[in-house]
Amino acid sequence: MTEFERERAMPAPAERVFTVAADVNRLDEWLPGVITVHPAEPEGVDVDVHDPAGEYEAPGVLGARREQLRLEWGRRGSPDYSGWLQVSSAEGGSSYATLHLSFHGDQPANHGGRAAEDVERRLDESLDKLANLVSTG
Repeated sequence: MTEFERERAMPAPAERVFTVAADVNRLDEWLPGVITVHPAEPEGVDVDVHDPAGEYEAPGVLGARREQLRLEWGRRGSPDYSGWLQVSSAEGGSSYATLHLSFHGDQPANHGGRAAEDVERRLDESLDKLANLVSTG
């Protein structure tokens, strides 16, 4: 298993950041990678992944714990990938967002090198996108 985590200051109160992040209709605007997200039943999402290695659909689970300002997700029926976003309050009406991804099994990111660097880059990009969404409404 390999875990990746990044934290970034956010330009709004924690509750606002969480509300934007947890909006199922906006997940594909900030989550890592090039994806298209569709709400699905039971509680979860269907994700179309647009990857250089090929496009595929990945049924996912999504859980929002508003009282904890925490969003968790993963692949339905598969423990090989999971992630979470935790938003925490900071002084002056700002907040921090921590984005965490876990890869299990024999995935390329588990072997370091370029694949791991790509994950780290995507985490930074995702937090930047989320900050921009929060700023622009």
